[in-house]
Amino acid sequence: MPNKPKLNKFKEEQQTILEKIMSILNYNNNYTFYLHDLDNNLVLQQNIMELSNDIKSFYPSSSCIGINGKDCKRPYLSVIKYLLKFHNKELYFTDSTFQIDGKNIRTKKYKII
Repeated sequence: MPNKPKLNKFKEEQQTILEKIMSILNYNNNYTFYLHDLDNNLVLQQNIMELSNDIKSFYPSSSCIGINGKDCKRPYLSVIKYLLKFHNKELYFTDSTFQIDGKNIRTKKYKII
């Protein structure tokens, strides 16, 4: 029997991984997150990157730069974008500015739809 592509073979596992990434990113309870938070929260980054072995196993992941070992500034963001795009979720961003300790922080605010 020929091998089925990962696209069709691992639907349940892919859905489980999507639910994990959505729960990791839903720390504001409204599916929004800030790039500043991702860049400065090593626990969030680690939780996202821990999914990379599962992604390699259950997804056609050769096009995900954050997983396949190519040089990438933010591999955790690459993984997020890859998974959301694979599952036909939209990821919108807007520029945002907020203050921390009297300093204006300019970052991107992402919203998952």
